[in-house]
Amino acid sequence: MQIHPDGKMHRSFVALLFAAGDLRVMCKRKKNMMKITRLIVAAVIVVISGCTSIGRYAHMHSDNAPSPNTYQYQDGGTSIYYTFTTSNSAITDTFIFFYGGSGCPSWKSVMPGYVDGLSASARVFVLNKRFVSDKSTGMFGCGNKFHKANNMKQWASDYSEFISAKLRIAKLPPKNVVLVGVSEGAITAVKVAGKMPEISHIAIIGDGGYSMRKSLTTLHQNGKTIFDVEAGWKKIERNPQSIDDSWYGSPYRWWFEIMDYDPMPDYMKLNIPILLGIGEKDSSVPVESANYLASEYKEAGKTNLTLKVYKGANHLLNDGNKSYRSEFFKLLSQML
Repeated sequence: MQIHPDGKMHRSFVALLFAAGDLRVMCKRKKNMMKITRLIVAAVIVVISGCTSIGRYAHMHSDNAPSPNTYQYQDGGTSIYYTFTTSNSAITDTFIFFYGGSGCPSWKSVMPGYVDGLSASARVFVLNKRFVSDKSTGMFGCGNKFHKANNMKQWASDYSEFISAKLRIAKLPPKNVVLVGVSEGAITAVKVAGKMPEISHIAIIGDGGYSMRKSLTTLHQNGKTIFDVEAGWKKIERNPQSIDDSWYGSPYRWWFEIMDYDPMPDYMKLNIPILLGIGEKDSSVPVESANYLASEYKEAGKTNLTLKVYKGANHLLNDGNKSYRSEFFKLLSQML
């Protein structure tokens, strides 16, 4: 339920969307009401998010934002993607592929600054999901086409195809091929890494070994979320394939597929170096989830997982005005 590739949807914003929906029903003049709704949402974003959302929106329209490219899949579908290098060299020995979190925001709002701290010379590829436009904020809904394509099978298929295509046309085969999965994107990165021998490293931000149900239940028990999982599940399982009915900002179908997905088998398949970073005060994925993954690796005798818990940090790896992402990518550089 994130409004940015590395962020989470604020509950007040969800409430606002419900209120805006009620207003639209009462108003016969749809166009005018839509304009009013957008103004309301924009005003609330300022109050809720302060400078962060404003800065990201402004960045998308600046000269510093990456230019969009279009990748066409074999089935005819397309995705927007961005690519840039972290050095002046056009040829590098490291390719890094990003896949983001839930919802439909574009990576354009945070790149290339998101990887500040990455000192390794690398070619970075950042893939939007299908039906996510270049400057999408994800604030005004994602659309039915997006929701129909927004499932684990599609994510893994698209990401695998994209990576294979970019490796195939590389001037020189890269020494390192790194997958970065952010929050929900960890599911895709871990699945793909287990199927592609070309992948040399994986970096995860804001994930762990719990299922969604266990994560939400743990967060609820810790007082970090208002989600009543069981009450929500009763609604979802009555109409599990619906993309019109939603619970906390995501369609029933998304919840039904992801709620009890167990990431542990996919994680345990991996023998390549894994760097996992999570905030101690993450309110989207409990830190217990990452600690559980680390304990399972240790019990299995696996030594390829490096876990970094950032004290006081949230799901964005931020603690107030301090961001730990640069430290995370600096550590990734050292591993490479």
